[in-house]
Amino acid sequence: MQEKDYRLVLVGNTQVGLMGLKGIFEELKAQRGMPESDLKQMLVEMAGKKNYIPQSVKEGYAKALFREFKRSLGEKMEEEKGEFLEVAILGPGCYSCNKLEQDVMAVLSETGIKASLNHITDPALMSQYGNPSTPALVINGKVKSKGILPMKSVIKKWLEEEKA
Repeated sequence: MQEKDYRLVLVGNTQVGLMGLKGIFEELKAQRGMPESDLKQMLVEMAGKKNYIPQSVKEGYAKALFREFKRSLGEKMEEEKGEFLEVAILGPGCYSCNKLEQDVMAVLSETGIKASLNHITDPALMSQYGNPSTPALVINGKVKSKGILPMKSVIKKWLEEEKA
């Protein structure tokens, strides 16, 4: 079975699924010394061959692809503190996973924190986070909990820390 090359990426305040990034990142590893602006342009051009990238948001895609490229190299990227948090629940859709999703939605509703919330059930997409035990809570790309149901007060604390 062929491995899926599909990744969720936060572009501005919208999470989008992009195909082919693993191959693109492998190809561009040798170009690390290239100026950032040139690398961003190449990332958008190469990603645009397999994905629709609207002209009006190319700059947002360039930033997002560059951030993901740096992450793929194991480099720490200074996270942009955007208006939205990127929140993901990882799990197959069992009771615990669904309960975690409900708890996160309740905390977001109570606090008014703006976030994109995805419940990822695809094992290939979950593997982007290092195959944590489920349910797992990921906020802005950081695995905050795995294999447990954290209390709402803890979820709230994590969301507020990431927003700050």
